[in-house]
Amino acid sequence: MALSCTVLTAPAQAAPEADEPVGTVRLVTEKRVTVDYPWAGASGFQYRPGTTSVTTVDYPDATPPDHAGPDDLSSGTDVVNTRDGQTVTQRHRSTGVTATVTIPSGHAYRAAAGWSVLTMDGTGALHVLRTVEGTLTVDTPVTGFPAGARPVLYRTGGSVGRLAIVYVLDGKASVGLVDLADGAFRTYVTSDEATPQLAFNDRWLVADWKAILVDAEPGTEPTALTTTVAQPEGVVGDQLLLGNPTFVQGGTEAALTARSLATGASSTVLTSSFGGIDPTLDGGALATAGPSSLDWNIHRITLTDSGGLTTTKVARVPAAATGVQGLAVAGGELFLHGATPGASLRYSGFHLDADGRPTGAQTPAARR
Repeated sequence: MALSCTVLTAPAQAAPEADEPVGTVRLVTEKRVTVDYPWAGASGFQYRPGTTSVTTVDYPDATPPDHAGPDDLSSGTDVVNTRDGQTVTQRHRSTGVTATVTIPSGHAYRAAAGWSVLTMDGTGALHVLRTVEGTLTVDTPVTGFPAGARPVLYRTGGSVGRLAIVYVLDGKASVGLVDLADGAFRTYVTSDEATPQLAFNDRWLVADWKAILVDAEPGTEPTALTTTVAQPEGVVGDQLLLGNPTFVQGGTEAALTARSLATGASSTVLTSSFGGIDPTLDGGALATAGPSSLDWNIHRITLTDSGGLTTTKVARVPAAATGVQGLAVAGGELFLHGATPGASLRYSGFHLDADGRPTGAQTPAARR
């Protein structure tokens, strides 16, 4: 028996055209991201939030120096060093002056600050390299570095005239500064820590919670400081910046504070500040602060005429997008449900105008 059937078909209908959206929104996490600074100088800085690309920011009030060049070490506060193998290219951002330091064969790059490059040769001796007339490399051996000492850390700070070295000798760690003008090295602090925390500028060195004036007479003992759960992050003038505490009481926010190394007086520099705190080559500092990623900014910290500190917002750190798990519209507001901050779920609202366009910033709503 044969069976047959007929399939009835209707003419194909074109799908209706979708209306053009009146606006779009992006749900972002409220979790504040930590930034680092590949370079921070007198006219601007570079920052990188998390694993994203580097962003360059110029200060709106930066004033180029009257003179810039390798023979003018102080103008190195605006020099960016870029290394490619045995060549270090130096560019002064404000004036456009450039120089090229050629690292000699057998030398290994160790650090750079301003117009100066620190290297180590095959015997373990340290050298300061700089150029003359932009191309001829001049080698200044470092003197005063203890025989048999093993460098374990090289650190730049709020200075282009000095560079810090942590070294180990006879089982003890010590911290000293090399004068980049003449290569003279001086030990300032012997530490009980293998890798002591340190911060310095042209005036002060702080290491292992001990402070000493950079120009103190030889033999001067450093002054012991009262330790805190916060970490030494930089020195601006006579002010030691303390931030990124290892412990914060519930219901409180980490803050960036300052302690005068001259008087001992303390003050709050920025509330709700953590991560992303770093000295700048011109003796200032940068720090991130804000209540959440919805208002997360980089602040420039500089000295006032009276020796205090002032802060200026210099960059807004963009918040990272996060997935939307639900949405709703009510009372002239669009609500998006997603993971923010951390792994918690929160409703975030966006106000809508009469045409349904989102207006204003993302506003935190209640968790569910």
